[in-house]
Amino acid sequence: MKILVSTDTSCLINYDVLKKYEISLFPLNVIIDGKEYLDGVTIKQDFLRDEMRQNKVIKTSTPPLGEVIEYFEKLFEKGYDYIIHFTISSKLSSMYSLFVTVSQNYFDNKIIVIDSYSLSSLMLSQVFLAYDEIQKGTEISEICKKLENIKNDNYVFFVPENLNALKNGGRISPTIAAIANTIGIKPVILLKDGELVKDTMVKNTKKAFTDRIDNLINKYPLDKYDYCLATFDANESTVEYISNHIANMSSSNKAIRCLIPINVCAHCGYGTIGLIISPRINNKSLKEYI
Repeated sequence: MKILVSTDTSCLINYDVLKKYEISLFPLNVIIDGKEYLDGVTIKQDFLRDEMRQNKVIKTSTPPLGEVIEYFEKLFEKGYDYIIHFTISSKLSSMYSLFVTVSQNYFDNKIIVIDSYSLSSLMLSQVFLAYDEIQKGTEISEICKKLENIKNDNYVFFVPENLNALKNGGRISPTIAAIANTIGIKPVILLKDGELVKDTMVKNTKKAFTDRIDNLINKYPLDKYDYCLATFDANESTVEYISNHIANMSSSNKAIRCLIPINVCAHCGYGTIGLIISPRINNKSLKEYI
């Protein structure tokens, strides 16, 4: 049986990395002042940053049904029997329900759609776990069980530079954003059960990260979990400080540095730093793949 792993660009992987693997990538979009761009194809982080700093209107949307159908038709034409496709958490996007509908109505359920309940490098770890298992000949049902077992074994939080993007996306009120930006406090945003929720407010980003890492390190040891620092136009000295703090705990297991996916950047805003802790992939670090 020939099985393909597929995902979209909310997992942060790029096309150059994918050339090494039999994994297909569906580009998501960002709409800037009414013009659509495709992640990794016609837009990169630096362009989005510049447009955001000019206060352009930034939106995202689900892809047209026809584009999704065409994407999978081309893959099945290559002779695959089944496709395992990963989406960003269903609590953050309608992508999961769209792809399930496509699988049921157009492809006789031969697309196994996985709600990753995650995003970024955490989602990417699931993608590579499925890829690894396919190479070993694991049945699809067993792959799905393995994925289900690790979905809650993680810790994710983000700290944005300011609240403008969250305000523009309707996630907080303009009044709260104005007050917070004026006095210089920032929200800590957690990923819980696939949903982003506000945890607390902080003034010092460095301290917020290092204190939280110190409290998490026993539950998520560096030899069993990947610590990924995901950023979007963040202060480099702050990122380096956090990275060094992790390295001081284990010089052989340093933090992975990566960019926040474009469609997530559109909602969190520039200056955002995220810490993503995920279990290693069959005891291998994500670094070995990317």
